[in-house]
Amino acid sequence: MGTAAERQTEWARLVIDSFVRAGVADAIISPGSRSTPFVIAALRHEALRCTSALDERSGAHYALGQARSTLRPSLLLCTSGSAPAHYFPAVIEASEAGIPLIVLSADRPPELHRCGANQTTDQIDLYGKHVRFFGNLGEPREDTLSLRATRRLVAQAVSEATGAKPGPVHVNAQARKPLEPVSADGELRARVDAILEEPLTQVHRARPLAPTLVEPVSPLVVDAVAEALDSASKPVILCGPADVRSAMFVDALNEVSERSGALVLAETASQLRCWSQSQALGAFDTLWRTRSGRSALRPDFVLQLGAAPISKGWELLCGDRSIRRIVVHPWEWADPTSDAEALVQADIGSFLTALCRADYDRTRRDSNFAARFRRAETLVWDLADAVLAEAGDTLTEGGVAHALLDALPDPSALVLGNSLPIRDVETWAPPNQKLLVVHAQRGVSGIDGLVSSAAGVASSVDGPTTLLVGDVSFLHDLNGLQLASRVDGPLVITVINNGGGQIFDHLPIGRDGDESWLPYFTTPHDANLERAAGTYRCAYRRATTVTELLGALDAAYGEPGCTVVEAVVPPHSAREQSSELIRQAEQALAREAP
Repeated sequence: MGTAAERQTEWARLVIDSFVRAGVADAIISPGSRSTPFVIAALRHEALRCTSALDERSGAHYALGQARSTLRPSLLLCTSGSAPAHYFPAVIEASEAGIPLIVLSADRPPELHRCGANQTTDQIDLYGKHVRFFGNLGEPREDTLSLRATRRLVAQAVSEATGAKPGPVHVNAQARKPLEPVSADGELRARVDAILEEPLTQVHRARPLAPTLVEPVSPLVVDAVAEALDSASKPVILCGPADVRSAMFVDALNEVSERSGALVLAETASQLRCWSQSQALGAFDTLWRTRSGRSALRPDFVLQLGAAPISKGWELLCGDRSIRRIVVHPWEWADPTSDAEALVQADIGSFLTALCRADYDRTRRDSNFAARFRRAETLVWDLADAVLAEAGDTLTEGGVAHALLDALPDPSALVLGNSLPIRDVETWAPPNQKLLVVHAQRGVSGIDGLVSSAAGVASSVDGPTTLLVGDVSFLHDLNGLQLASRVDGPLVITVINNGGGQIFDHLPIGRDGDESWLPYFTTPHDANLERAAGTYRCAYRRATTVTELLGALDAAYGEPGCTVVEAVVPPHSAREQSSELIRQAEQALAREAP
């Protein structure tokens, strides 16, 4: 039969082809030698789109962005040693956020382990409990059973990554020199070809997972939720972060709201706040940050869709006293306050579709509650406009969020950075009718990899993609510009430069701590963002006024490729304007209190 090098070449071909036939369409490859057999097999496969990433951490977040957009796992491929460890932040995010992701790490052969060999470490179970599945392929073998087992293990990995609780998986493969591909003898190649012609084992689940399918929801569950809505006088449907599938069910949500009499309150990352025909309200965070709002606009039942809301106002409302609540999430126990009445594990769109068929009794509804909430909604957005207007043409953090949401092309993809950017959008940008698919890294809410993730989204969508990100987050992922520079775009990276991590202004350490401590939290910098963008030849524009920002965005959306738009704002503008908005909202709501 074939030589060791021939077995390795054919084995790598079998592994890569099996991933493709299991549904993988993208491979993100980082440089290295030990992974050579798999890299060449990937490059030779016509059905696999390959992307080169010089930095494994950046490449992994790029894959996350792709998966958030496509709902399909991308394949991460790297060499041995510390290389797969650089995937760890993205693996953790994928695990907590339920994002499908596949790591294929090359490894040294057994004789080089535990003997001080170069670039060798124990990669078995490297990611521990953070992966849904770990498979060790071992070394290449040529007997039919071993070849079939290799293919089966790949199918298992993809199945687990896309299962009822999607997430990352890890496949480890040992390779021995020579690593370069060779032509296999006819018998071995024919054997591998014969196995590749066999149909890959299919996994049939009682619960369909394809993005366009609607899964069945038990009538008993639907009846229980409908009864809970019927028994409430002030019900609301509170929509937290969810994946892109939810955007397809705005009409179903509207129907449930109209028939049940429950208000819809939606965060931007829910996919249900900025979409054609959306009837969602969005000022609830500001309203519930005020004492008057928590008193006058307190629901008596909450149907929570998706992950736990980001809203600080919701956190304050829950802290006052428990509110009857049912949570709907495909797989997560999304109840940080540990007081939900029930958890419904179902696809959100499927659940809303089923809820449309329920009968509702609205006799207990407090008709004034919805009217008060809508009046308060209008009041807050009028106040927000007034607070922003006080700054004139001077650019502020809230002004960036407001102007950006106005300028976004329709339709387009929006990626929101963590810390202040995602909160700025909630506070300063009202719901709109644009067709926006919104991506947010809320698994563990890290600032790492956001530029790379936006590039991954941009590589998977037709039309423009926009990232709103803070300056520290941007600097944390400068290597992401290598991947961003390659997208067709337009990809517009809007960086709010306030001189550091000013979210700490909003925390007790910013108000009450020793002033000498703050630099260790805010990490002030004097980085030149124009030069940073130029490192990978990305276009660059700078704005210090609202007029300049709108002009920079208009130009960026008219150009292909990646443009970095630096929006320079005063360091404390977010804290000052947010405090002023809440102060004015408190006064206005107090005046309207009965």
